[in-house]
Amino acid sequence: MKHYTYLVENPSGLAEFLASKEIITEVAKAKSILVQIFSAQTVPAWIKCISEIITDNLPTAVLVGSTTVGEIIDGRTFVKSTVVSFSFFEFTTLVPLLAECHENDEEIVGNILGKAISASGSDIAGVLLLATPISINVTDLLNGLVRRIGNYPVFGGGAADYGAMHNSLILLGTQLLNKGAVAVVFLGNELHIDIYSYLGWLPLSKEMTITEADGKFVKTVDGESAFNVYHRYLNISNDVNFDLDVLAFPFLIERDGQKLARVPISVEEDGSLQFVADVRTGEKFKVGYGNPTTIIHDAKEIQAIMRAFMPDAVFLYTCGCRRFLMQEEVELETLPFQEIAPTVGFYTYGEFFGQNNNLHLLNSAMVAVGMREGQHARRTTYPKKQWADVQISQVDDPYVNKHIRVISHLMHFINIVTSELEQVNSELELLSITDKLTQIYNRVKLDSVLNHEINYSTRYRSDFSVILIDIDHFKQVNDVHGHNTGDAVLIFMAQILKENIRNSDILGRWGGEEFLIILPQTNAQQAFELAEKIRKTVESAKFPVVNRKTISVGVTQYCSDDSVIELIERADRGLYEAKNTGRNKVVLIITEIE
Repeated sequence: MKHYTYLVENPSGLAEFLASKEIITEVAKAKSILVQIFSAQTVPAWIKCISEIITDNLPTAVLVGSTTVGEIIDGRTFVKSTVVSFSFFEFTTLVPLLAECHENDEEIVGNILGKAISASGSDIAGVLLLATPISINVTDLLNGLVRRIGNYPVFGGGAADYGAMHNSLILLGTQLLNKGAVAVVFLGNELHIDIYSYLGWLPLSKEMTITEADGKFVKTVDGESAFNVYHRYLNISNDVNFDLDVLAFPFLIERDGQKLARVPISVEEDGSLQFVADVRTGEKFKVGYGNPTTIIHDAKEIQAIMRAFMPDAVFLYTCGCRRFLMQEEVELETLPFQEIAPTVGFYTYGEFFGQNNNLHLLNSAMVAVGMREGQHARRTTYPKKQWADVQISQVDDPYVNKHIRVISHLMHFINIVTSELEQVNSELELLSITDKLTQIYNRVKLDSVLNHEINYSTRYRSDFSVILIDIDHFKQVNDVHGHNTGDAVLIFMAQILKENIRNSDILGRWGGEEFLIILPQTNAQQAFELAEKIRKTVESAKFPVVNRKTISVGVTQYCSDDSVIELIERADRGLYEAKNTGRNKVVLIITEIE
């Protein structure tokens, strides 16, 4: 596999490059040719002009392309340019596929595209995917596609348009598409493809919950307008600059064991946020911010792995957020790949990454793809182009690029402060629901759990029961031995109860010497059996100072339309009956009649 890149300054220069002896020689040897166009220009006439020159000179080549929000050539970042990548394969076959989408048919189209990919051959080495995430629901497309994907990598990016958010284009041959996807299937046992992804964004805010979402729209967060997240915490306004202002502050979500970022692109009239990729109701997230030091560190780890893989070419599909965050230092992430192999790519509106049933639309991430035909072959240093002779910075200048250190230190500070605040909040929350003496739940927490269990049981028609416990003759303990001994007895009792309930049961101090156990998914008979076991355990236990104590217990099961008061009153009636009939007893009350 041989790889070349070309920065298009004018059409005639591209034609001269394609007519060069070097390119003609490679064309003659190649079994197949992949040409990728990465263009800042969204004017169809310009892209068609470039594509027609390429197809006229390389009629057998598979030509694909995408509009961008930044272009990468030889590891360098360019803006407002057009970059063309040429990959000449000696053994590999390429199968191009085009999938046009209309509204609401993305999953069907994805399924059809997946079938076509599977039917391409039995020796699929990987799939390059380009799509238009602004104009279609790419998540639905991937959901249809993933059902057909086998054990091979899928990678690529979403077409962009330099912040305009409405005119992204993809290309196959000379055909432009603003709604759909293009795939290139790589066939052959000699082609080896390794794909890697990393994020580099760290949590900045407290954890929040998406309380209402619909596809790519998030309507509410923690019950409030989703836009409030950015307005309150970052003072970002709903104006023409919203999409640029939020680029560096995605939602950070963990899904299927993978950390995902989601970047909003607009605000609706009702305060909903529109995203490029799906966000789900109930998912928890933190607002994130990119740490340049983390990004560069992660890049170095991937570069070390890539160097061992020894690719013939490296393709980078990296989110425009990273260029926005890193500014001129973004090349600290991309340029070292050029030392490994010729490196080309573009800045995207979303990155495609995965294989088998684990295929994701990423945001804010870098996807690095290494390709190699055949076994390892040690190569010489790659010739530098004119633009590669310009250094990123004067390395002897102690002040160059140091703002990255400042940002990294600031991010570390924010991260530590956020962690400390979360820890304090957790401790305060625990204190607010914990009985100070016994260190089990208090009445506030028990009331909350009771209301939750009633709502759950009403909705799903499931059982739950309660056990109300009172220590027999507890007043005598305080009168004879003092309140310190009484406190010791309460603490000892709480420990016995904790050791004799299930992990799913909720134990708390109801008040004074009374304890309440809430038993989810438990009927009256099961609750009675547990209560009897507890009674016997207490009866045989040796308490501090007082030696022996017994308990009286009331048990009941939740009945349809019970309120918390009605449920507890029924358990209390069982407890009262146990005390009045000799104590050291468990009484089960099932209905109001009994």
